[in-house]
Amino acid sequence: MKDLLTELIALQNVEIEMFKAEDGLREIPKGIEEIESIIHARKSSLDAIDEEIALFEERKVPLEAELKENQTILDAADARIKRIKTNKEYLALQREMDLAKKRKADIEEQLLTIMEKIDKKITEKERIQKSFESDKVILDEKKQVLLAQIKELEAVLDSYKGQDKDLRKSVDASLLSKYDRIKQNKKGLAVVECVDGVCMGCHMHVPPQLFNELVRGDKLIICPTCQRIIYVFPDPGKE
Repeated sequence: MKDLLTELIALQNVEIEMFKAEDGLREIPKGIEEIESIIHARKSSLDAIDEEIALFEERKVPLEAELKENQTILDAADARIKRIKTNKEYLALQREMDLAKKRKADIEEQLLTIMEKIDKKITEKERIQKSFESDKVILDEKKQVLLAQIKELEAVLDSYKGQDKDLRKSVDASLLSKYDRIKQNKKGLAVVECVDGVCMGCHMHVPPQLFNELVRGDKLIICPTCQRIIYVFPDPGKE
């Protein structure tokens, strides 16, 4: 029975390592995806600020054009005022100039507000950019670590490739069937060591008589608590 269990334990060890590698290969890409999502979100924030700045710049164009046109009107009115001969013409031109000056002040105020908003957005962009550049170094390093882990796990799977099938062929069919059934119920751990009368699967004591039978190693012993196959390593001192 000990020889049969030795092959079964070897099979379980291989399958557990393969399971860990496969589980890592499923989970690690999620970590990479999360890192890429963070980087994408930061870039999107910067792009959004650039778009806002561009919209503000677009709003400036017609206002600057109107301001220039308004200044032309004021310059022309200032030139005409010297040639006016009647009071009526003077008052009409004065009203025209007052309206132009009022509009000029209004445009300048709008342009000033837009420029303040642009400056605020530029400052915000610089802050995000600086933080992003610092964080990106760390995120890229984490990504490279995860990519390296993927390669390591792929190498582990390659090293164990075929071993599980070969070991399964060498294990007694009825024992293998029992192992697979227990493994499915116990999340992969079907065969565990019993140390000083304690099952390492459920950490419960097994009855002394059952432990003595386990030490003899002449039959298959199941832990009465967790229903796993249990075994003991020979005591070199007693041998």
